[in-house]
Order: sequence, then C-alpha cells, then structure tokens
Amino acid sequence: MVTHPRTTVPTVPGLTGLSVLARGGYATVYRAVQESIGRDVAVKVENRRLESERDQRRFLREARAAGRMSGHPNVIDLFDAGMTANGHPYLIMELCEASYAERMKTSPLSPVEARDVGVKIADALADAHALGVLHRDVKPANLLISRFGEPQLADFGLAVLAEVRDHLITLDVLTPAYAPPEMFRYAPPSPAADVYALCATLYALMRGRPARWRDDVNPSLVSMADMFGEPIPDVPGVPPELMALLRSGMANDEHCRPTAVVLRDALLALDFDIGGTRSAPPSRRPVFGAPSWGPSESVSGSPSGYIDWTGSGRGVGKSEDGDFAGDNQDTRAHPPAPDVDTSRFDARMWKI
Repeated sequence: MVTHPRTTVPTVPGLTGLSVLARGGYATVYRAVQESIGRDVAVKVENRRLESERDQRRFLREARAAGRMSGHPNVIDLFDAGMTANGHPYLIMELCEASYAERMKTSPLSPVEARDVGVKIADALADAHALGVLHRDVKPANLLISRFGEPQLADFGLAVLAEVRDHLITLDVLTPAYAPPEMFRYAPPSPAADVYALCATLYALMRGRPARWRDDVNPSLVSMADMFGEPIPDVPGVPPELMALLRSGMANDEHCRPTAVVLRDALLALDFDIGGTRSAPPSRRPVFGAPSWGPSESVSGSPSGYIDWTGSGRGVGKSEDGDFAGDNQDTRAHPPAPDVDTSRFDARMWKI
C-alpha cells in the first residue's frame, strides 16, 4: 500500500461533477452525480493506493459485507465500491447534508431526543454485529441527518478500509474522544467498543462536549488517557436512569458493558417524556435473539425490575430513589484507571 496526497479530482466510473465535501488524512469525500439516474451521491476515495491484487480483493470482499448493512433504515446506504484506475479504493454512498456534530455545537439534544437517536443507532449496531460487521468509529460526525430528519449511521467504510490497513494505521484513525480505554492499549476492535462509542456520543450530544472534558480546554492524548480513572459527571437536566445507562455503556471494563441489543431495549424502555409524546420504535427490528458475538438478554426477558447488561446473570436494578444500581458495579463509583500505552500516540489521532 502506498499513500499519495490527492491533488487532482479522481475519475470514478459512472460519476460526474465531483467536488470536495471533506478532506482528511486518509480519505477525501466528494459530492457527485450518479450519471445513469441523475442522483446526488457522496463518494469517499482513499488516499492510499492498494497495489496488490490480494489487498484489492480483500477490500472488495469487506465492502460487500458492509453493503449488507444498507437495508437498515438508520444506516447510510452504500451503493457501490471499487478501485480507481490507479488503485485507490472508493465507496459510493447516500448523500446527507448535515450531522449531529454540527447540531451539538449550536443546540445540544434533549434527553428525549438523545434516547430516540440512541434506540435507532443501537438497533443499527445490533444488526451490524449480528452480521459480523464492526463500525469502529461511532461519533457525532458519523451520525448524519437524512433529508427526512432521521439519524443515519455513516462511515461503515472505516470498518471496510481498516481491514486493508496495517495495525498501527488502524489505530491512527480512531477518534480518542469517543474511544474506549482498551483501544488505547491497542486491543483489537470489538462490539463492546462500538457500544462504548455510541454511549459516549449520546452523552456528548446532550452536554455539547465529550465526557470528562473540561469546559475551558481540550485535553492532550496523555491526559485523556488518565481521565478514564475519573467518574463521568452528570449532565444537568438528564434523568438519572439515562445517565446510569450511559455510564454502564462507558464502563472501563468492556465485559461490563451492555450489548447493542440490550442497550437498544434498555433505551426503548426509558419513559421520561414531557407532554406524553414519544417517537415510535425503529421501523425494523432486525435482531431476534442473541447476535453472533455472544449471549444477550433483552429487558423484557430479564427478571422483573432487573436488566442483565451482559448476559452474565448479574443484574442491575432500580434502587429506592429510581436510579440504577447493580451488584456487579457501582456506575457512580470512581472507576479504576486502565493501563494505557501512550508511547505510540500520534497527533493525527486527535480528531473529533
């Protein structure tokens, strides 16, 4: 694989009128027109060139796996994938004009909105995990807003493109503000890491900043690693049951986090609407039973008043004050700081 800085507009079969939407260290996203049907699309073109046939075949194989996600109502559609004439992989996707990263800068989400977005995106992750696909970079910038106002999970392409990168490069493209502690230890990606990132994202969408970040300054990579030893503060106005659920999803121990299925059902079970309005559940419930990654229990299948986050049989129930408390962990307690390897941090990792 060879990296070439992109200075000219690429030629992508079937597309015309390419103009830059966003440019990053590893890829450039263009707006384009799919000529055959006159549809506006987004096309992501990797700066890296895949020179070997083996890497190209692997990319296309993984792209097909990610394409299976396109049927979900809250996942950006992947229309096509391929290689440019000079070996740069590309993904052609549905075009969305706005993201929740922009929304949270001007108007943080209410608890009701965050819950409803969380239900839909957790459902999308549950479907992906059941199909054996990881997202690897859930964050506000990858939650787009469709022209119908629906949240859309974007950039499953990272999961595809990461498969043909070496290990260190894969680590470079994670977003530390929403990454779990095990990723700082160079652990392999897992469904639990996706759950952590989604809960960290929902927290940030309500607060306007990532968890544990001070209001006055962005932390360095090393100081952020130390922050995993600090408790996650409350967000003013957010009900305690939602805070407890997000803390469970952001547990330092990946084995204590709920699966995406359990997170979806627990969010759906929360009932704190003002004025009696509540959005409908996802229009499609793709996961029936446990995903292929391992066992899980839904809220409805748990003992009365208890939720088994992990399928381990350890319950989390409501205490007298209505908050969640569990025999496996105290979500408000000061969590242990993980051992984090900061020796190989790269400044390019620091992006939101």
